[in-house]
Amino acid sequence: MSDLQVELKQLVGNVLAAASSQPSGPFCDALRDSLNALAGSGQLAEGRRAVASQLAKVTSPMGAGYLAVWLGAGVEAGIDPESTALPILDAMLRWIRTLQATNRSPETLAGLEPLGQGLVAHLARSPSHRTYLQAREDWIAELERAESFSPGPGWVLELLRKQSGQLVVLHMEQRRGFQVTYENLSNCFHLFTLLQAALVGKVSDARGADAKSLAVARGEAFETASDSACWHYGRGDLPKSDISGSIWGEGSPSQIPRIEGTQVLLLWPPILGSRSWEAGFFGPYLQAMPPSVAVTDELNSEQVDAWWAKLKLPTLEKKPKWKFW
Repeated sequence: MSDLQVELKQLVGNVLAAASSQPSGPFCDALRDSLNALAGSGQLAEGRRAVASQLAKVTSPMGAGYLAVWLGAGVEAGIDPESTALPILDAMLRWIRTLQATNRSPETLAGLEPLGQGLVAHLARSPSHRTYLQAREDWIAELERAESFSPGPGWVLELLRKQSGQLVVLHMEQRRGFQVTYENLSNCFHLFTLLQAALVGKVSDARGADAKSLAVARGEAFETASDSACWHYGRGDLPKSDISGSIWGEGSPSQIPRIEGTQVLLLWPPILGSRSWEAGFFGPYLQAMPPSVAVTDELNSEQVDAWWAKLKLPTLEKKPKWKFW
């Protein structure tokens, strides 16, 4: 073993020992000093991977959490999350599995918060890891079991619940259609707000939220805000305006039904007197995964007619525009 390898092993061992001795409180001097020594060694990249590989063996949940935050800060600065994401998840699951209904250690609950922060920083910058984790029902079940105990697992789940995709949006009264993309949305209320803004100037009855609410919906501001529906949002597989065919705002955009592989959203004239929602549906905001909705194209008349025929949609009479003189 070379001198550099011996030095790296010692530095990494110091970091892991300090993390295992970390109390449930502020960053201790020993952990900070050992991380600074590793950073100054010229072997930081190798050291990060070595620390991550041993993270699940750290015996202090807060120590493991602080190391996860340290690894996450590096990812936020541009380091590839590939080699350090799953070790953080492994450490988090290890501590979650120690939680019982009648035995929930305060130290473990405290440590899950920074573990969640570090894992979110990784997953937000790694679509492949998000896809992998979303497919593991056993891991998701463990995170859900701990969601009510600590914010950390909840933050991870909120990230995993964010959805991206494409829609065909059909305006029933004006018989027009649009191709729409959406990214990083947790629920349909968020989709509705950003879609209404995206359709302003494209259909005559589109009304965007006020500037403050739009800024909150886009993650540009953080304050109290609200919005309300321009239309009744209907399912593409029900060719009539009916409450039973509603797209409910609390649901995930992934639940919008697909017609021959395409998600279809129908914009009917309003059938509810007032449908509104608060800005709490717009979060949490992740810098690496900003929310967005964009109209990418308008369907031509032949495409619109094809959708109307395929879905057996009615032709609505346009409301008269009254003039008083």
